[in-house]
Amino acid sequence: MSSTNLDAPSPKLTLATIAVVVGLHVLTAVALAAVKTPEMKVEPEKVTPPIEIELITPPPPPPPVEIEEVNLKEDPEPVREVKPKPKAKPVAAPKPKVVQKKQPVEKPKPAKLTPPPAPQKTTPQKSPDTKVADDQSRLLAAQAEQARRDALLVEQQKAQANAAEIAAQVKAAADAKKAQEIANAKAAADAQAKADARAKADAEAAAAASNTPQSFSGSDASWIVAPDFIGISSKSQTLTIRFTVTKQGAIQSVNVSGTKDRRLVQEVKKRMGRSNIKPFIRGGVAVVGNVTMPVVVQ
Repeated sequence: MSSTNLDAPSPKLTLATIAVVVGLHVLTAVALAAVKTPEMKVEPEKVTPPIEIELITPPPPPPPVEIEEVNLKEDPEPVREVKPKPKAKPVAAPKPKVVQKKQPVEKPKPAKLTPPPAPQKTTPQKSPDTKVADDQSRLLAAQAEQARRDALLVEQQKAQANAAEIAAQVKAAADAKKAQEIANAKAAADAQAKADARAKADAEAAAAASNTPQSFSGSDASWIVAPDFIGISSKSQTLTIRFTVTKQGAIQSVNVSGTKDRRLVQEVKKRMGRSNIKPFIRGGVAVVGNVTMPVVVQ
């Protein structure tokens, strides 16, 4: 009776494993060969001034795919009872497993980017008719722009002139109003002064016509011959003299106060009688005046 090794893989399984590994290596090699460095598309710049060329580093190549060895093991089949045969065939020894070593995958070198040549400026040649038309168009555009600026300047000058005229009118109106107010105030003051003068003159005329005495002070008197009170007293003293002046300038009703010396009072009255005074005038008319005058006798 001979026993069968159930753990040993079958030749078909071994071949299938080797085929799978080889196929994976082939696919990896094909994938690496198919990987191409992306080409950079350089679009021509629209701006005519200096062209700036920016070099862009290409993306790194994808990392190499590591292939892991897969050991396929079939599930052990359930052990079956082997019936003894009269003749047992010799069992072939299992072939050793072939393990292939991983070959290092060379990384593709990045392709060097060569900057595209700078585009040369090419000026299209224009025909003489086209040049003349362009010159005329530019001239017309410049004339239109100048006309627009001139019109704008004229409008600004008109606006400034209108503003200055309005300001002058406002100022003139204010000045006229102020002048009118001053004139009205002056006219009112003049009218009041005239009314006061007329009332005063009327009062004085009425007083003169009625012979009513008017009160005056010694400073209001206009003396023709002033009285002299020196040497009439043994001591210096102040007296108050009250008297009446007629419309003809005569001195009447002399009254002396401030002393009890009768001799002194008589001497004062005598000297007042020797004096001469002008009549008092009110409103152009002579009036009767009552005068109060302080004097110092010595």
